[in-house]
Amino acid sequence: MKRFQNFLLILCLLFASRLSSRNTIDSLKKIIKSKAADSLLIEANLNLAWEYMYYDTDSAMFFARQGLNIAQRNSLMLSMVNAYKTLGVCNIEKADYNKALSELSKGEAIGTQLLKTDPGNKKYKRAMMAIQANTGNVYYFLGKYDKSIDSYFLALKLAEEINFKKGMATCLSNIGISYKDLYNNDKALEYNKKALRISEETKDNALLVQSLNNIGSIYYSIPDYDSAYYYFQRCVTINKSDNNEPSLINSYVNLANVYDKWEEYDSAIVYYNRSLELSKKYNSTDGLINCNYMIAQMYMHKGDFEEAEKHFLECLTYAEEAGSLRFKMMANEQLAELYRRHNMFEKAFRHLAVGNQSRDSIYNAESNEKIAELEVKYETEKKEKEILLLREQSKLQKEQARNNKLIFLSITVILFLILVLGIISYRSAKHKQLAEKRGLQQKAEKKVLNAIIETEYKERKRFAEDLHDGLGVILSTLRLYINELTDKERSDEEKQQLLEESNKMLDDAIKNARNISNNIMPGSLKNNGLEISLRSYCDKINASGKIKIELTTHNLKKHYSDTLEITLFRVLTEMINNSLKHSGASKIHISFIEENKQIFVTYSDNGKGFDYAAVSESNEKGMGLNNIINRIDSIGGKCTMESSPGKGFFAKIVLDTEN
Repeated sequence: MKRFQNFLLILCLLFASRLSSRNTIDSLKKIIKSKAADSLLIEANLNLAWEYMYYDTDSAMFFARQGLNIAQRNSLMLSMVNAYKTLGVCNIEKADYNKALSELSKGEAIGTQLLKTDPGNKKYKRAMMAIQANTGNVYYFLGKYDKSIDSYFLALKLAEEINFKKGMATCLSNIGISYKDLYNNDKALEYNKKALRISEETKDNALLVQSLNNIGSIYYSIPDYDSAYYYFQRCVTINKSDNNEPSLINSYVNLANVYDKWEEYDSAIVYYNRSLELSKKYNSTDGLINCNYMIAQMYMHKGDFEEAEKHFLECLTYAEEAGSLRFKMMANEQLAELYRRHNMFEKAFRHLAVGNQSRDSIYNAESNEKIAELEVKYETEKKEKEILLLREQSKLQKEQARNNKLIFLSITVILFLILVLGIISYRSAKHKQLAEKRGLQQKAEKKVLNAIIETEYKERKRFAEDLHDGLGVILSTLRLYINELTDKERSDEEKQQLLEESNKMLDDAIKNARNISNNIMPGSLKNNGLEISLRSYCDKINASGKIKIELTTHNLKKHYSDTLEITLFRVLTEMINNSLKHSGASKIHISFIEENKQIFVTYSDNGKGFDYAAVSESNEKGMGLNNIINRIDSIGGKCTMESSPGKGFFAKIVLDTEN
């Protein structure tokens, strides 16, 4: 699915230009046939290469190579860098990653020389940014995510130096998705949200869709399907408003995958079919391969043999036409498993053999890629050594007249001073870092302690009020009634009436005591557990008709630790009360999921919302929200909140079940 998403990004960014580029192609070809200046001929050839790039790669490579030849004849170094970059992208499209690295490294060597001659030149920096970004793409497709991140950061630095917003957003987004594939979801979200902010500033919908899609895919893998659905739905809305149907192929598949996880199969198949229709309309082989594979997996999971077989076979047909070894391998292996489950062993064996053959081909190709990469590295190092040798020779010629002994002593003293200063600076920075860390830790501990003290104070205050205003009044009155029973002047009938009233008051006192006990630790939690207790609480509020609360759960145990249950129960009831009092919401949705010994809780309402940043910084109104966060921190969990005017309230809680 990952490779498919990246392909679709390129397709969506460039499809509109492809539809409207026939006149452009004709104009560029006329320039090539004319006797124009060499610089204009190079530009025309490279532009033609980009026009053909995504649907006729061989033609694109021909024009890129032609532009490079003209640039080399005239020693136009910047044009050579752009030509090598274009050839690199052509080879990425052909999935020849070793050749792509070779072309990009040649462009990088020339670009490095240019920047040494003019370090502040924006054109040189932008060309080198593109080289580094595409080098990152090659490593990403090869699955070498650490290397891809290094290249993307180099590209990001260059984009920031020239304030190229679009380049910054693309690099940040690519860094984030690389971290996702390294299973570092926090870093992945951090960089993609930075990319999202820049995309919103530039109002570039293509970049905006890329960032939203990446954030949705990260939440999908966490898994947090509610959040994933929110970001994928935003992609659909933007693509529809732009009438960007090619990009909708990917957006519909993502929504369908979420519905599949929710086991809402009817909705899933609707979006899968929409994606299939658009893939056929725009002849997107990757879309047809991926859609059929996803649909087949869904039907296989449901136990629908005929539909699963049909879509796996369609996926296999398109994969064979496109020469996609990975999907050919995966489709054959899944068909083998499907036939095995239905005791069709002959077919299972046949598809398993073809799948293994494809797997062997992929392995051999990857081995060849590693060998080619080493060759590229060797050639690059060889060139660097030659350059260093020339520099050293030049230095020796200029410094022959100097006293070698004096130079040696001077360098030794300087190095010693640098070493001493370095050690002092390192120790000073280390001490400062430790002091800051201790200070932050103390502040965090103080916050948690204040939250616990505040919560205990509120509970004790409420407990005292309940005793004084409820049970205390009843017991005082009961005492007066009992004293009246000893009055000899009262008749037997009056004493009997007083005795009956005393019994009623005693029943009220018992009931009041039971309610106070239940408020301290709800009996329902002890007997029925967190899920049933919370559902009962929600049902009582739903019965009022003022608001509708939806509670969905998955894979929850009946009981967890007392501390975890009472903390979550109190936090969620406080959030519900806040929504009832302040938000004006008509609907609340609470989701509970346990997976991999972790509990994921999401809370959202459709109320009027508020400026969360301003409220959380306020000493008065932010106290309740901060106390909720600190109470979750006190049991080892993490709570994040989001809200803005007109967009309701959203909170997410993640904690370990062993707490």
